[in-house]
Amino acid sequence: MSRYHPLFKEMFEKTSRRLLMLIIAVLLPVLSLPTFALAASDSDMQQSLQTFFNNGVVLRGASAELIRVDRWPNASGSVRWSLPISLHGHPKRFSMIAEQGGKRWYVPVRVHWWATAVVMSKDVSARSLLTNDMMIRTRTDIAGHSGYLVSQKTDALGMRLTRRMHKGDLLLSNHMKRPPLIKRGDLVVMMLDFGGLHVRTQGKAMRSASKGERLLVKNLRSKEVVQTVVEGAGAVRVILQGATG
Repeated sequence: MSRYHPLFKEMFEKTSRRLLMLIIAVLLPVLSLPTFALAASDSDMQQSLQTFFNNGVVLRGASAELIRVDRWPNASGSVRWSLPISLHGHPKRFSMIAEQGGKRWYVPVRVHWWATAVVMSKDVSARSLLTNDMMIRTRTDIAGHSGYLVSQKTDALGMRLTRRMHKGDLLLSNHMKRPPLIKRGDLVVMMLDFGGLHVRTQGKAMRSASKGERLLVKNLRSKEVVQTVVEGAGAVRVILQGATG
C-alpha cells in the first residue's frame, strides 16, 4: 500500500521538476562565462601581459608592478596591451585594455606603483613644523594615494603638517602647508616700484599669509587698504591694476 495519495505524488513530482528548471536557469549564465575567465586560457596571454610590464610601465614618476589579474579575456594567444587614457593618480586597481584582431577587452588588474618619495621616520602631530629628522627618502609603494608626491626632503623642510602623521606614512603635498610669513596685525614694509619710482612705506596686515599669497594691507599713512603680494618676512609688494609694482 502506497504511503502517499496519487494526487499528492503527482503534485510533488511537478513541483520538483519546476524547482530543477529554476535552478538550471539561475546557474547557467554563471557556468558559461562567455566573455571572461578566472584563469588565463594559455601561457601566451599571460606572457604577453608580463612582457608589457617588464618593458616598463611608468606614470608620473612611478613604475608599475603587476600583482594579479582578476579576470582574463576568454581568448587564447598573445594580445596587445595598453593603459587606459584616463588613469587618475596611481590606483591599486584599474582595467587594462587588451586587443586581439578586432576584439577589445577591459581586463581588471591589481598593481604596485613604486616611486622614490619622502615618508615619515617617526610619529608627528598635526601643525608641527617639519624638520630633517622627521623624514626619510626611500623607495615605496604609492598605490592608492591621491595628491602630489614630495620627492625631496628639502621641499618639505619648514612646512607645517595639516594632519597627524605616523611612522612610514607617505608625505604628500596636501599633508602640509607653508607657515605664514606674516600674521594678522603685523607691521609690514609696503614696496612699490614703477618705472623710476621707488616707494617704501609702512602698513598693517589684515590677515595672515604665506610667501607668494595675496594680502590686503592697510597703508598707515593714507589709511587706504590695498592688495599686495607677500615677498618675504615683513615685506609685501603692492599690486597695481593686475600687476605687481
